[in-house]
Amino acid sequence: MNDLPQCVAIVSNSDESLFRFHNPIMKRLVDSGLRVYAVSPPGQFVKDIEGLGVDFVPWVLSRRSLNPLTELASLIRLVRIYQRLRPELAQHFTVKPNVYGAIAARLAGVPVVFSGVQGLGYAFGQGEGVRAALRLMLSALYKLTALLSDRFVLLNSHDLDRLFSAKSMFRHKAMVVTGGAGVNLQEFNSGTVSNEDQLAMRESLGIQRNASVVTMGSRLLYDKGVVEFVKAANTVRRKMSHATFVLAGSPDPDNPASVSHDDLREWVASGDVLIAGHVTDMPTLLALSDLVVLPSYSEGIPRVLIEAAAMARPIVSTTIPGVAEIVEDGVNGLLVPPRDADALGRAIEELLDNPDLRAEYGKAGRVKAEREYDDREVAQRYVEEYRKAWAKARSG
Repeated sequence: MNDLPQCVAIVSNSDESLFRFHNPIMKRLVDSGLRVYAVSPPGQFVKDIEGLGVDFVPWVLSRRSLNPLTELASLIRLVRIYQRLRPELAQHFTVKPNVYGAIAARLAGVPVVFSGVQGLGYAFGQGEGVRAALRLMLSALYKLTALLSDRFVLLNSHDLDRLFSAKSMFRHKAMVVTGGAGVNLQEFNSGTVSNEDQLAMRESLGIQRNASVVTMGSRLLYDKGVVEFVKAANTVRRKMSHATFVLAGSPDPDNPASVSHDDLREWVASGDVLIAGHVTDMPTLLALSDLVVLPSYSEGIPRVLIEAAAMARPIVSTTIPGVAEIVEDGVNGLLVPPRDADALGRAIEELLDNPDLRAEYGKAGRVKAEREYDDREVAQRYVEEYRKAWAKARSG
């Protein structure tokens, strides 16, 4: 296809991020006959990425390091990777790949550069001190990234406004993709998960067959509202002892907001929440859940809520940008203020008490997912933007 660049590099800070969130884009490009390189530190998802017909290229990068020499070495390595691969378009995701990628791509002469911010993260959460310093630094780095990029992708308009004012010279480069990466609507479909698989997972997690299940799927970060989830579980279970609260996810040691092991041990000892750890089969977990909860303080576009909507599960979340794009209060879920465990508990109780309302919200969520979050449609939007940028680069 002469109207698309024939060689594309997709870059992120982990192979898991590349495979879980961006495989529809990579697959769409491969199916169009393009040579696609996936560039990231190697991990357990390399073979999955290569199974898409993508060439995996290892890149040494530390997510948390702030050592100038270490970071300069990572930047130089990426420049050399681009000089060797000679991609015609580079798409970067996550913080360091965005910043280093834009610099490296321009130094290596890559014709078209796309950046992608999937959420503003820890630095842009509430708080001063370290967070304020990080916000200032990242704001400057993102402006540099935008300067060096042809397109700057964000997941909601709130993040756009926080990074670039209405009069910003970079605003015209911004592209808001409210579907995030989308989801596979065939995989995330309640009708394709068997009762046997659900019963097997209940047994493996120690959930009784007749228990109502309230699930939170997330990295275990305080900013995700984990403490509020645990407090709500304690309150709700005093009235509804049959309810099981499942916390699916693992701590993220590279994130300053990661929950402590002391808190995890305390929560397990309380008996109010079941810590499931990292769950690879999310469709089955969501299928056996009566409702899905995410009491987060800050999001780009939370994928787990898109997955929940696709699985026709009612949602309880918070009134923050990113969530509001997915959850319509009183339509496919309930929204409560962030950091309010009491309001969270009341919303959970309301849905657990009303199976008809849960079914209504779940059905509306599936309709919304089919309309807005099909990963094939989201991938096609990226491809169309690549086509436009490539045509502009060739004509210029």
